Amino acid sequence: MALDFLTLYIVILLNSLTVSVIWAAVSYVYRYFITARIWLAGCLLSVIGGAVLSLQGNEGALVPAIAGNGFVVFGFCLFWVGVRHFYGAGGGWKASALITIASMLCMIAAFESWNWRNVAYATAQSVPMLLAAAFLLRRPERKLGDWIAASAMLIGVAGHAVETAMNFALMGGHTDRSFYNVVESYALLCVIFSGVVWNFGFVIMAMDRLRSEIAELALRDELTGLPNRRLFLERLSAETMRSARTGRPFALFVIDLDRFKEINDQNGHAAGDAALRHLADALKNRLRPNDFIVRYGGDEFCVILPETTLQEAKSLAEAMVETARSTPLPWQGRSIGLTISIGATVWSKKQLADVGRMLEQADQALYEVKRRGRDGHAFFAAGRKNAGVAA
Repeated sequence: MALDFLTLYIVILLNSLTVSVIWAAVSYVYRYFITARIWLAGCLLSVIGGAVLSLQGNEGALVPAIAGNGFVVFGFCLFWVGVRHFYGAGGGWKASALITIASMLCMIAAFESWNWRNVAYATAQSVPMLLAAAFLLRRPERKLGDWIAASAMLIGVAGHAVETAMNFALMGGHTDRSFYNVVESYALLCVIFSGVVWNFGFVIMAMDRLRSEIAELALRDELTGLPNRRLFLERLSAETMRSARTGRPFALFVIDLDRFKEINDQNGHAAGDAALRHLADALKNRLRPNDFIVRYGGDEFCVILPETTLQEAKSLAEAMVETARSTPLPWQGRSIGLTISIGATVWSKKQLADVGRMLEQADQALYEVKRRGRDGHAFFAAGRKNAGVAA
């Protein structure tokens, strides 16, 4: 049984309208999520295209046929553009315009032949679907949403391939009109519902991204952009277990920004915030690629230095103290000098310290630096009441 083509165009309109509502809601709630707006635009163009196509009737009037197909093709191109934007690739706008214009010109040129017009339309829709599917499948890390969207697009391309084959078969006299209408209508229906499925894949992609961003926010300090205390404790635990397993040492620094309260009292809390950001950037740039610095809270930072001996840690601590001294904070036309105190400890096989003990040792060393007058570093020395080792 063949499906009425007017009915199919109405189905296109209603399906696209349904998905548009979803992307409109996502765009409204997550206004910074620009990709959702691009996909919303693609859906709305499909809605407009479906509405215009419904005006052509089963005979296919020229203007609504060409204009409606143009809207739909450009809408499909925006799905490809959105995929690129979602993964930071950008571009695709000019290519989308060229694909749409070329498809409309081909449909105008072949308008007297319903079959050639269908071939042009099917090919024009297939191109952005293939481009989007290829982009998703070439990604090194493909998640569930990528697979769903890419698979649905390839199913849509397959539907268009069947449609194209049936048009050639009809033109070549290898099938009759009644069989053609049956297969053609169901192939088009396959394409319509594949669009629903690939938008479902896009929704899963968006959910994965939003969940990752929320998880990232939970592990990042908002002021400095550094990892926060929660992530630090997870990393310190992992590093302690790794050293216990391999016997390789690592160092832990606990760092205080000296006289932070004075900076706030004398210059305002905005200056204090700026000082923390400035110091975070300076220390991060001074560390090695594998070192891990976090804002532990307030004016306190912590650094985990993997594969680091006592002598290497001492050199790094001295370098960090000097970095703070030599990079004052520019503030309202003047400079605010910054210094830091570092309490440090190095894991060793003799002590086999756990996370709590490592933090306690570093705190004891930090207290020793402050007792001496700040602006320096000290290392925990097991068996000594005062843990400091001369800076």
